[in-house]
Amino acid sequence: MPGVPLPFVLLLLLLTPGGSAQAFPRDLAPRSTVGLAATAAYPRFGGLGGPNATAQLGLDFQHMLRLNGSLLVAARDHIYAFDLGQDEGTLYPQRHLTWETRDRENCAMRGRLQDECHNYIRVLVPRDAGTLLACGTNGFSPLCRTYQVSSLAQEGEEVSGQARCPFDAKQSVVALFIDGSLYSATVADFQASDAVIYRSLSPGRPPLRTLKYSSRWLQEPHFVQALPYGPYVYFFFREVAVELSTLGKVAVARVARVCRNDRGGSPRVLERRWTSFLKVRLQCAVPGDAVFYFDVLEAVTPPRALHGRPAVLALFGTQPNSIPGSAVCAFYLADVERAFEGPFAEPRGAAGTWTPVPEDRVPRPRPGCCAGMGPAAGVVTSGDFPDETLAFAKEHPLLHGAVAPAGGRPLFTRTGTRLTQLAVDTGAGPRGNQTVLFLGAEDGRVLKVLAAARHPRVTRHPGGTPAPGASREPGDTGDTGDTGDTGDTGSETLLLEEISLYDPGRCRGPRGASRVLGLELHPPGRELYVAFAGCLVRLPLSRCARHGACRGSCLAARDPYCVWLPPRGCVPFSEDLPSGFEQDVEGSPGITGTCQGFQFKQTQTVNVLGKKRK
Repeated sequence: MPGVPLPFVLLLLLLTPGGSAQAFPRDLAPRSTVGLAATAAYPRFGGLGGPNATAQLGLDFQHMLRLNGSLLVAARDHIYAFDLGQDEGTLYPQRHLTWETRDRENCAMRGRLQDECHNYIRVLVPRDAGTLLACGTNGFSPLCRTYQVSSLAQEGEEVSGQARCPFDAKQSVVALFIDGSLYSATVADFQASDAVIYRSLSPGRPPLRTLKYSSRWLQEPHFVQALPYGPYVYFFFREVAVELSTLGKVAVARVARVCRNDRGGSPRVLERRWTSFLKVRLQCAVPGDAVFYFDVLEAVTPPRALHGRPAVLALFGTQPNSIPGSAVCAFYLADVERAFEGPFAEPRGAAGTWTPVPEDRVPRPRPGCCAGMGPAAGVVTSGDFPDETLAFAKEHPLLHGAVAPAGGRPLFTRTGTRLTQLAVDTGAGPRGNQTVLFLGAEDGRVLKVLAAARHPRVTRHPGGTPAPGASREPGDTGDTGDTGDTGDTGSETLLLEEISLYDPGRCRGPRGASRVLGLELHPPGRELYVAFAGCLVRLPLSRCARHGACRGSCLAARDPYCVWLPPRGCVPFSEDLPSGFEQDVEGSPGITGTCQGFQFKQTQTVNVLGKKRK
């Protein structure tokens, strides 16, 4: 299997001048550093005041969800709903609900600490257009409820949260509703020994789950994301690699999938178990003479259009016992799908080395495919698969090989610190063709990164002016029309801003409270919501006003969210701006960032009136 993690000594070589891996990128210097003095005025929410004073205890943030013009925040004993259209400079919930445990005494009898015996609301997912499902730890006795989105009023009865929500708030969980069913991935027991990917609440269908206590299926997983795509539901997680057990406990990143129409196996094999469960490794690595792998999956975005193709972007870190480092890799979903058609893996020989299974040993229909589709078009339901196919699927959930990242390397790397959260805007800028990464760190900073992207070398709009130094191609009329890939500019990734955001004096929390736990992007409001354990912060996407009346500084910032608009100066881009604004994301010659001796000349216009996003 590929991707054996490099030892500690090799990492030192990678980061030392003269080391063997000359391809390892240097850390980017931020073009702008934003300190706490500048971010102190940004609105924050740390809990309720008054008789229900959660502010005194700290928020204990768990999860957030943007839905129907609101930002829903799940925390300890509460769910808060913030209006995404509320006035600038404010951050306070328009409504909230309180859901405390009634089982605190039993929780304490199990030997748990008082702080652990609250109701930590870990699951918050839309059930349909008007309701959402919330599940909480409920003092180590998990429960689920349905609430109306508009009023947060409870509907129906409580149901058990087992296998839908962890017992302990420290355990991971992901969940989504699709086709009227809840797909969840978490641990299903008090001891956290039974990891499960589970489908339940399905009308007319029994629950379905992964095999119990099987290290080949799941081994100490930490679930990160669940996404529907095509006929499948995909689960992204990290786990201890069974194929690398000879090296000790090595974490690797995985993506698994199950068929949405899976009904379980026959009474003989895999009854009420997934017949379609397969998993494959996600590889995020810096290539070179010695390939360096980032194996610890931290965050995955929903599908985004990247270069016109569906993709997910994922944040990875180094192994826990190594030098801290992080990387962002993008994965085209077509490449992910193709990886599931690759060879199966199994251990061979006394050493237990994992090797590909020869194709002539794989039964037909191919294990892992969906009944009624493709190679299994003649199979009515998953219970009708031959026992040979089901038995093979039971013993061979792992595929050999790995999904390679788009472009063959990370979009961004960072050493010396661990990044924890990721939000991505793939439609930034006046043309909607720039990709900006927002990365939360364990020390309370947020990094804003302009990712290198393929786009036309000369970007113009009818009536606009080419960037300085740009040459017109033969037959070019100046109207680019489509902004798709027509050539590579060789553009570079830029660390636009490094923003200090965690203020311990204004954000109460436990040890490690500076760690960014959540990022939620709201492009229409040009803002990012940043969650720490103890508080939520409303962060503008740009700080254009700091460039004031300096055109050179505004353009040299290369921030896709800022434009130069005479006579207003450097302002955030919005769809209602008048024509004549300028922007220079590509970094044209002659833009120095200085205003000394500056005189505005129309002949120096840079990317005037970029094509506005649709």
